[in-house]
Amino acid sequence: MKLQKLTIGVGIAALVAAAIMAPSSANAAGLASSKTVRIGYFANLTHGTAAIARQQKLFEKYLGAGVNVQYTYFTVGTAEIEAIKGGAIDIGFVGPSPAISGYTTTHGQLLNIVSGATTGGAVFVVKPGLISKEGAPTKAEISALAGKNLADPGLGGTQDVALRKYLLDNGLYPNGTPKANIIPLANADTLTQFKLGKIDGAWVPEPWATRLVQEGGAKVFINEASLWKNGQFPTTVVVARKQFLSQYPGSVQAVLKANLDAIKFLSNKANRTDAINQIQAELLAGTGKKLTDAGIGAAFDNVQFSADPIASSAVSSFESAAYLKLLPTGSKVAQLKGLFNLKLLNALLVAQGSPAISVPSEVK
Repeated sequence: MKLQKLTIGVGIAALVAAAIMAPSSANAAGLASSKTVRIGYFANLTHGTAAIARQQKLFEKYLGAGVNVQYTYFTVGTAEIEAIKGGAIDIGFVGPSPAISGYTTTHGQLLNIVSGATTGGAVFVVKPGLISKEGAPTKAEISALAGKNLADPGLGGTQDVALRKYLLDNGLYPNGTPKANIIPLANADTLTQFKLGKIDGAWVPEPWATRLVQEGGAKVFINEASLWKNGQFPTTVVVARKQFLSQYPGSVQAVLKANLDAIKFLSNKANRTDAINQIQAELLAGTGKKLTDAGIGAAFDNVQFSADPIASSAVSSFESAAYLKLLPTGSKVAQLKGLFNLKLLNALLVAQGSPAISVPSEVK
C-alpha cells in the first residue's frame, strides 16, 4: 500500500512534536490518561513489539509514573476479543481477523485498529511425506490434504481463516465443510502433537512454524506471504477498546509510542542478539518454553515489524471470514467503515518526519 504524506498546520505539528519530546508523554498534550492500563498480547514472535515493549518497560516509560500497567497473555485472538468485550483488556495486540470480527459483530462499537505491529511470519507446515518441493505444492499434494488432521491456533483466528480460505480456494471446502480435519491447538502444543502423529500439519505463526521444521522435521507446504500481493499481510495489529480510546486517548498514544520504539528496536539489525534474548524471555514467561538459538534466529528472519496495519487487506480478510461463515449471516463489507482510527498514530509519525499511513475508502 502506497503511503502518503499527511498535511497539517504548522501549529498542530509543533504541538504534537512537543508532546512527543516531553518526558511525561501521556499527559503532555493535554490528553486524558488512565491510572490503570490493561494490555493483552501473545507470547509469539509475531507479537514481538508488545514483548519488547514489556521487556524494556517502554509501556511504563510512556504511560508515566504511577500508572498501573497490567498484562495478560492469550493463545487465541477470539479469547482476547472476548476479554475486550468484557472490559478486561483496554489495548490489545491481536490478529486482524479477530479484530475485524470484534468490530463488525458489535456494529463498530467495540474497538478500533489504531496501529500495525507485525507483518508476515505465518506458515503452513506438514509432514515430510505430504510435500516434495517446499513452498510449491502440486495439485495432487493439495488434494491429498483431504482427511488430514491440520491444526491452527483456534476457530476464527487469523491463521484459522487463512487455512480455511486456502482449502476453499483449492476445492477442499465444499458446501461450507472442510475436507480436512481442522483442529484448534495452542501454538506451544503443536510440536508435541506433531511428533506424536496426532496432527499432519499446522498453519501457525512464528516462531512455532520454525520450531516444527527444526525440531519436528516438518516441511513448508506454503508460506502465507506467497498468497498476498507483494507478499505483504498483517499478522498482528494494535486495537483499542473504543470506549477507552474515547475516554483516555493519552494512554493509547503512550502505548503507540512504545510500539513505535519497539518497531525501531526490532528493525535495527544491530539489536538482533538483544532482541532475540528478550523475545526468548517472553516465550518462557508466556508458554514455559524457549526455542533453540537456531530456531528463534530463523524465525526472526521470517517476520517484519511495521506500524502499517495494511488496511487494504481488511476487505479480503472480511470477505473470506464471511464466506466461510465465521461471521454472522448477511455480513457486508460496508460494516468495515470506521474500523481503522489512525489519527493518534499518524500524528506521531508526522511529528517524527515519517509519512502518514492512509486507509482505503472501503474501511475509512
